[in-house]
Amino acid sequence: MIAPADRRIGKYEIGRKLGRGGMADVYLAEDTETGRAVALKLIERAADADTIETIEAERRGAELQARLAEVDRRVARVYGAGDIENYFHVAMEYIDGQDLAELLRTGPLVIEFAVDTAIAVAETLANAHGFEASIDGKEFRGIVHGDIKPRNIRIDSRGDVRVLDFGIAKALSLSRRLTRNEFGSVPYASPERLDSGEVDALSDLWSLAVMLYEMVTGLQPYHAESTERLESMIRSRIPPPPAPDPCPEPLRRILIKATAPDAGTRYQSARAFADDLIAFRHGTPVHATTEDLDATRRTTRAEIDAATRRTAPEGGETRRKPPVRNWPDGTAQIPKPRRTAFSKAMRVVVALAILAVLYGAWDLFANYLMYQHGQQLKRDIQAEQVTDPELIWTRWTELSKRNPSSLLLYSPRKAVKETLVGTADRVIGAYRKADGPPVYQKDWERARNTLARALAIDPDDQVRGKLRVAEGHVARINGAAHRDATQLQAAADAFTQADRLLPHSPDPELGLARVYYNLRDIDHASAALEEAERRGYQLANRDKLQLADGYRDRAALTFADSANVHGLPQEKDEVERAAADFERALDLYQSVAPYGNASTGIVRVQASLVTVRARLQQTAESGAGEHK
Repeated sequence: MIAPADRRIGKYEIGRKLGRGGMADVYLAEDTETGRAVALKLIERAADADTIETIEAERRGAELQARLAEVDRRVARVYGAGDIENYFHVAMEYIDGQDLAELLRTGPLVIEFAVDTAIAVAETLANAHGFEASIDGKEFRGIVHGDIKPRNIRIDSRGDVRVLDFGIAKALSLSRRLTRNEFGSVPYASPERLDSGEVDALSDLWSLAVMLYEMVTGLQPYHAESTERLESMIRSRIPPPPAPDPCPEPLRRILIKATAPDAGTRYQSARAFADDLIAFRHGTPVHATTEDLDATRRTTRAEIDAATRRTAPEGGETRRKPPVRNWPDGTAQIPKPRRTAFSKAMRVVVALAILAVLYGAWDLFANYLMYQHGQQLKRDIQAEQVTDPELIWTRWTELSKRNPSSLLLYSPRKAVKETLVGTADRVIGAYRKADGPPVYQKDWERARNTLARALAIDPDDQVRGKLRVAEGHVARINGAAHRDATQLQAAADAFTQADRLLPHSPDPELGLARVYYNLRDIDHASAALEEAERRGYQLANRDKLQLADGYRDRAALTFADSANVHGLPQEKDEVERAAADFERALDLYQSVAPYGNASTGIVRVQASLVTVRARLQQTAESGAGEHK
């Protein structure tokens, strides 16, 4: 965030803040060279991997957005992007007007306006998905926006639709149609995107369908009290309710098709989506069929078990006549039964016995049902009929509410725990595979939640250690993003606890190395990586690059401090230490180039070494002169 005193960045005069997304703040600013108003996106630079990856995505996205704006007037133009002071910036066209989020605060929009807006967005997506460009010798085929939502759709002062923020756009190739992306908003994320983090052209179409549903009805298709529950609902593949009246029937069918649980039955291209909406606006038949609508309206009626039906007897019940005694006078009298204290006690005993039998029978039946349902849950997990950890947990809590530790639930309890731990293991393994796809804070939070549940099911030190690893990474990312030493220390404590619980695993040491790197303690970071290597981990380019950056930064600081002892004996020692750190950094950069910023690091370190060696020569000559 820009402090009030820092109202100028480079050539830009900073005005009011327009918003924030991910790690970026966006301001209304003035380009003092051209006098032009711009939307200025700023990301404060930091050495952590998340910031570096975000900036690279923004850099690539800005270039792609600039190219796309040349062929689609709805895309905001990009005037410039790059490093400026301590920030990465993107200067974009400022579009005066209102975004859809503001318009939707008052309720649903006029249907014709909503459909025309969706058509405009769909046509822009069609242009983006079919876009081809060559940037720095790399071919890009297709651009995915990745964050279609009302806040990123603006109606300008002339009433035209404009699509904002391709800055996080991802390029697709014919051979690789997905990429991970943590920027998208959950209410507009497709089920398959929430399942795997994959983003493709169909993700954009789902987001557009949700946005159109919201414009037409004033409501989002799915509602929940928490983000976690909302994710679970979307991932359940249960279709949202059809848009209610006054939504016209053809448009209702279009929305049902566009939000179908099965991705294969939705519109397969933005062009197809736009064409059906255009057909609706022209009053011609749409491709979405009534079968889709009928399918969502079907309900399953529970069958009544005939064996449990009871009918009243026809006619009255025949009572047995009591025995008759004849007396000597010829009269007849019904004898009264003799009641004794013993008979009363027997009736109580019998009643209690019957109740005990009934209770035992019911308990036995309830346990039988619990066992059967538990076995079904285990089979569903093993057959991958249910894979969502959230749904698995929901079924487990419902199943085990009577007695979670029951021996009858041993095998489903084991299956649920293994699934939850396996979900977290995939996150931990992805981080250990350093040169693979990045692991984001959201991934670690999900791993933390699943491990906490696994620990509640069946506590053990392995799960507890992995939970501390996930907690450590969440604290580490927060601490690095906000430069919060307290959070970084909490991360170090969590990794240290994990180290005691997992003495043979490299994962706690990898976490400690990252924390020490953020704390600028390169010696401890290096020691942690050495221990991880001893435990079987093979250093990756990411680790070597971090070490190189750490040695380079320490060398620069040591060399700067040497000026404070100029002419004293300590000067030579400090300059020699700086030279040694620069040489370590150079060796590491050269071992991983061209990975990351290694090539830039090589150039910077080589230039620094020239200066440092010159100082060493000077100190050597001055020392020799003093001895003459």
